Amino acid sequence: MTLLSVAAAALLSVVLMGSVWFAYFTGKSEPFTLPPPLPSGSAFGTSAPGPAVNGASYTPLIVDARNIQALLATIERPEAYRRTVECVSYWPGGEDSVTHDFARRGGLTRVETRRGEPLAQNRVYTPGLAYLWTGGAMPYHRVSHEDEAAEELSGIPTWETVAALPPESVLFAEYLSLPGERCLRVLTVEAVYFGEYIVSLETGLLVRAAFTGADGELAYECTALPPDLGDPGNERFTLPDGRLCEE
Repeated sequence: MTLLSVAAAALLSVVLMGSVWFAYFTGKSEPFTLPPPLPSGSAFGTSAPGPAVNGASYTPLIVDARNIQALLATIERPEAYRRTVECVSYWPGGEDSVTHDFARRGGLTRVETRRGEPLAQNRVYTPGLAYLWTGGAMPYHRVSHEDEAAEELSGIPTWETVAALPPESVLFAEYLSLPGERCLRVLTVEAVYFGEYIVSLETGLLVRAAFTGADGELAYECTALPPDLGDPGNERFTLPDGRLCEE
């Protein structure tokens, strides 16, 4: 590690810890209501306090490292949606990209995972059971699984990931208004990585997560495309033998 990398990592640590001290010692958080999202095409950035946004009055949102985990725990996902998440792992001289296509309806979730190969690794999660197969061919395998979100079972962070962290791991949190979408942004320190999570308040789904080492190098990131909130259809939850999975 170069002297410049060490200095940069030290500076980042000072800035993040300063955010923690500021959050804890600059007054009590107040109850809030969420401001409306910025209109489509607006600049990326945090919302500014004011009497109105898009013509609607609101109480400015106050989010900090003390209340973010409790706030995240109030978020609910849609009962039905489809979306794609791309995850990339980085190491010196290379990277590996994995694409996950999710479909959810009630207690059922279908995940199709591709890592460059033409045939997808398929999983359908039902309460307590998961069905696994490759491509569209038989046979499929049935296994039990823990009661976790399918995203977490696929190695993708969720708001539950942040909510379950030790409180001292949360360094900074803020409200973030993206074009047409309200989000929460959280910075964490986990083992040897600094984490950044952006979670949508509209859907409860992850927008982006990234993990950076102390050397400032990006190690892992997940980026989600906007979800389709329509019903995925029965074919998404049909096994290769024609059986339709049930909740």
